[in-house]
Amino acid sequence: MLLALLEVLSGQKLPCEQGRHLKRIHWVANIGSALKFLEGRRIKLVNINSTDIADGRPSIVLGLMWTIILYFQIEELTSNLPQLQSLSSSTSSVDSVVSSEAASPPTKRKVVTKVQGNAKKALLKWVQYTAAKQAGIEVKDFGRSWRSGVAFHSVIHAIRPELVDMEKVKGRSNRENLNEAFTIAETELGIPRLLDPEDVDVDKPDEKSIMTYVAQFLKHYPDLHNTTEMQENDKEDRLMLRDLKVWVEQFERDLTRTQMAEVSLQEKYQSFKHFRVQYEIKRKQIELVIQSSRKDGKLSLDQAMVKQAWDRVSSRLLDWHKYLDKSLPAPLGTIGAWLYRAEAAVREEIIVQQAHEETANTIHRKLEQHKDLLKNLDGHKKAFQGIHRARSVNGVPVPLEQLDDMAERFNFVASTSELHLLKMEFLELKYRLLSLLVLAESKLKSWIIKYGRRESVELLLQNYISVIENSKFFEQYEVTYQILKRAAEMYAKANGSVEEAENVMKFMNETTAQWRNLSVEVRSVRSMLEEVIANWDRYSSTVASLQAWLEDAEKMLKQPEHAKKDFFRHLPHWIQQHTAMNDAGNFLIETCDETISRDLKQQLLLLNGRWRELFMKVKQYARADEFDRMRKEYLDGVATLSTFADGTNRKISVPVEVSFLNVKMFVQDLEDIKQKVPVMEAQYKIITRTAQLVTKEIPQEEVNEMLATMTGIKAQISKTKERCPVLLYEAQQLLSPLEELEKQITYFYESLEKVNEIISALDPEVQPAAVFKQNHQDLVAYQENCKKALSLIERNSQGLLKFVASSKVLQHFDPLMLQKKVTEIQVAFQDMVKKTGDWRKNVEANSRLMKKFEESRAELEKVLQIANGCLEEKGNPEELLRKHTDLQAEAPYHLVHLKIEVEKSKLLGTVEECRSELARENKLVSSKGSEKIIKEHKFFFSDKGPYQLCEKRLQLIEELCLKLPEWDQLKTTSESSQETLKELKSQIDSTYVKLKENPDKWKEYNNRISELASWISSKESELKKMKHDVNDTAKYKQFKTATELIRQDISKQGENVNWLKSRLAVLTEVSAEDEARKKENELSKLSSDFKGLLHLLAEIEKMLSTVGDCVQYKEEVKSALEELITNSKEAQVEAEKILDTESLLQAQQLLLHHQQRTKRLCAKRQDVQQQIARAKQLQIEGGLPSTVQEDLQKLEGTLENMQQNMEKREEKLQVTVNKWEQFERDKETVVKYLKQASSALERILSFSSLESLSSELDQTKELSKQTIAIAAQAENLVKSSSEIQLGSKNKQSLQQQAKSIQEQVKKVEVTLEEEYVLNKS
Repeated sequence: MLLALLEVLSGQKLPCEQGRHLKRIHWVANIGSALKFLEGRRIKLVNINSTDIADGRPSIVLGLMWTIILYFQIEELTSNLPQLQSLSSSTSSVDSVVSSEAASPPTKRKVVTKVQGNAKKALLKWVQYTAAKQAGIEVKDFGRSWRSGVAFHSVIHAIRPELVDMEKVKGRSNRENLNEAFTIAETELGIPRLLDPEDVDVDKPDEKSIMTYVAQFLKHYPDLHNTTEMQENDKEDRLMLRDLKVWVEQFERDLTRTQMAEVSLQEKYQSFKHFRVQYEIKRKQIELVIQSSRKDGKLSLDQAMVKQAWDRVSSRLLDWHKYLDKSLPAPLGTIGAWLYRAEAAVREEIIVQQAHEETANTIHRKLEQHKDLLKNLDGHKKAFQGIHRARSVNGVPVPLEQLDDMAERFNFVASTSELHLLKMEFLELKYRLLSLLVLAESKLKSWIIKYGRRESVELLLQNYISVIENSKFFEQYEVTYQILKRAAEMYAKANGSVEEAENVMKFMNETTAQWRNLSVEVRSVRSMLEEVIANWDRYSSTVASLQAWLEDAEKMLKQPEHAKKDFFRHLPHWIQQHTAMNDAGNFLIETCDETISRDLKQQLLLLNGRWRELFMKVKQYARADEFDRMRKEYLDGVATLSTFADGTNRKISVPVEVSFLNVKMFVQDLEDIKQKVPVMEAQYKIITRTAQLVTKEIPQEEVNEMLATMTGIKAQISKTKERCPVLLYEAQQLLSPLEELEKQITYFYESLEKVNEIISALDPEVQPAAVFKQNHQDLVAYQENCKKALSLIERNSQGLLKFVASSKVLQHFDPLMLQKKVTEIQVAFQDMVKKTGDWRKNVEANSRLMKKFEESRAELEKVLQIANGCLEEKGNPEELLRKHTDLQAEAPYHLVHLKIEVEKSKLLGTVEECRSELARENKLVSSKGSEKIIKEHKFFFSDKGPYQLCEKRLQLIEELCLKLPEWDQLKTTSESSQETLKELKSQIDSTYVKLKENPDKWKEYNNRISELASWISSKESELKKMKHDVNDTAKYKQFKTATELIRQDISKQGENVNWLKSRLAVLTEVSAEDEARKKENELSKLSSDFKGLLHLLAEIEKMLSTVGDCVQYKEEVKSALEELITNSKEAQVEAEKILDTESLLQAQQLLLHHQQRTKRLCAKRQDVQQQIARAKQLQIEGGLPSTVQEDLQKLEGTLENMQQNMEKREEKLQVTVNKWEQFERDKETVVKYLKQASSALERILSFSSLESLSSELDQTKELSKQTIAIAAQAENLVKSSSEIQLGSKNKQSLQQQAKSIQEQVKKVEVTLEEEYVLNKS
């Protein structure tokens, strides 16, 4: 588009990359051509890069458009005015500014608005001189000055005064003036209405729009304004230049005369100062007037003379200043000479070379020189300060004014030297960076071209690698940029100027932006070159292999059918090779130069013609390999599905002995199956589609067999999907009880082993009493553990057996192993009881004997002690005898009394301890909870607890009371103790019953079971509603989501059921039997409801699976049909392109592609038909509503209509192309004849003798006969050209060709008739 615009504006033909598949490099190349053309017109561009335009950056695109408008609509118009040439600069207003010191990177171009002093100023001057001044108005700019509309009227008035009444204009509103001015300009002057009043009557009108519009007046009427005032101004300028020349020459003579005068150094310096003041006063004026005002940059004669005189004066004044510094006495003269060089260094301007690398090297040399020069600054300054203070050198006085002047110059050098060096460093790095950018862009232009053969592209790639990668170009640029960035920051900071800092930052930002785009382009070059090389390699290899195969294939056409079938079974591979060849060839045609593209097109046309002719004969073999592959995929898939189904059935049905490990392994197998079921279902769907494709190519018997196989596999998978969740759930219910049972069995055998160890090692005769007592206590404890474990084992095993027996899905679980284990445990426990009983009887007998022995020994020792005392007593023998006799009789009873009192006291203390515990339990039951108190109660009143001790002490008291005579009052102690203990037992039992009946322990259990019951009820209701509407396909997704959520909730609620069961087992031990039985029945009913919910969910999921398959097939059919319709529309567009192609070869090639696409569409259509048939079958099997069938019938109808349209279009295209081919053959025959006739006529006209005349006459007759036949063919050509149904453009072209040929044939006929008549006469 940009190149087309420039061609229209310039009237020149510009090079342009064209093609159907242009890539970014071609866009960039076209934009680069446009920018290069503008540069050739000396149009100034800065910061406009090809990549920016290709990226569509609005600001850059708009800037470029304004540049084009400025040059082609304004600049050229103003440059045509001879009287305005003095208002234009020496170069175009859009000339290059790369050489300016603050320029942006040269490889980026930016629209420079230097219009203010050039085209804009010239146009404004034209308005001011020709229109505004005559109308008495002031036009200062192209903004607010035009808002009132008076300025537009003044321009029209200056061109045609009769069109405008300026007095009326000044009295109207802005909008009225603007509207009338635009209308007059359009109707009377023929200037297009580019503006509306609303665009101009604003606070800040757009200057560019107004300039563009005003320039139209200049374009239409450029020669009416050669005013005398401008001539008078030119005359005044010449007079002013001559006066300046006279002044400068007089100034030079005075300066020379003063320099030659013999006066003192101080007087000379005063004279120099006087002349320098006059010089500075005139400098700005003279420098302004000696600037060139012509477009060719040349000065007028007066300007040249003034400039020459001014240069002489400047040089002489400078030399005089140097002479005065050097004339000072040493060392001040040396310091002065250095100061002059230092001033020159810091004031020196950088001359920008054409090559940025040369500029950077020049700056580097000067920087080193300036550093070497300025390193003496401190020494010279110190020496000068001493002289300045003394005002003399070695006693020789120096003019104070000259010293003060040198001091100011020293201050200037000292204050600017550091900034100067920083600036030099910044500029050196700046131009080094610019040189890298120039190199990158120049190389990029040489790399993004129309390419040649592979060898030339390989050379370009090697050059890229050498320039960019081997030299580490990107790393080099990054290092330079980072150093420049630091130098720029230091320079901007030291300079202190906001404007200079903005310029530096602007340069850095623009460079960064340019490099960002340029680096992307440079980095992409390698991939592009490699892609071109890869396409060359692909094209060369495929062309060679395809040519060889075509030769073999053409020979194979004459072979028997089985040989052809075997040879062409690899046809899909060659179809891919053919496609790859065309893709690579088309890519190379678009990216290579015109000569190579033309050769590639010709080669492709020939190969594609051979391919098309062959393919039409062997296309039926194309699907042989594909069919084998699909059949293998089907068989492999069926084998996988069958293996899964058989393995799953075996795992689910094999008998399982009830144990924790066996059930756990069974659960793991079920979980694995559950995870694999969705994968197998997806695999089944894939195999189903493959089977649908395979059934197109096989007999009906095999089709029926395949359908039966797939139906059986589907049934097995559905059965597995239905059974697995329920079976998994119930098997998981067994895991926790079985694990607990295993722990209890292990605990039982561990306790039993301890009992056996104690029984075998416990011998009271060889062990100390304390050790024997401790072991005895351990034996009792372990025996009690065995008893409790056995009780739990029996109860839990009964629960498990009951669960397995009642389950409908666990019928293959074998409980014999569990029952055998329980029986073995019961036998072991009975054996242990018998052994411990026998052992305890033996121990108790030995204990009683030992106890009696100990008691007798104690009593005997006491009697012996009393007897010894009596033996030693002295006194009356009778009294001693009586005393000893009474003592002997009373001593044993007294001892028994004492023992009874001691035991009674201990018994009462222990009873009191038990009562305190009961009081504590009654008090804390509300705060701690009855469950915990019951456990504490059982522990406290266990066999080893205080109550058991009370019973033992009561038994001892009873034994002691039996030793007392009947008359002894203490003999009743045993009865009172029994009453006390009986009362305590009653209190213990009542407290235990009270604790068990306390309802607080059931609170959490009741809450959970209530929540579970509510959840089951709500989900059951929800599932029943779903079951009623499950066949509604519109609600499939809703129901599918709902069932998935319920399935997730079931997993969580299953954990809740397990908790309830384990909690019930715990609470049963601490609760009343009736209440526990009631809760157990309630939980059993709830578990049954939960299982029922599982069965209902599985049933609905099975139904949803059927609905889902049908919905999926329907959606797949719909999606495939939409794709078919889209492809059909694309094929229709392609067919229309065939009719609009310019050549028959292109039409044949496009027809081949179209036929291939149509074939693919037909294959897809067959697939869709198979899917519709399968969906109908699913609809019948699943009992889905008739609306589904109606939808499928509509889709089938759409498919049939599309097929009919495709067949009609294909037939029409084939007929059209065949007619076109026949037309071309007939045309070729006629054209060939015309060439022969032309050469024959030339020979006839050149007969040399009378004898040859007769021969020539015969030839003419024969040629006339042939011409009559050819004329009939030419007439048929005209007729057939109108019958061929091509596009209007092509059809018109064929008709013109046919008519042209017919006219040529008629000319030959006329010529032959004339020749025949002439020869005959």
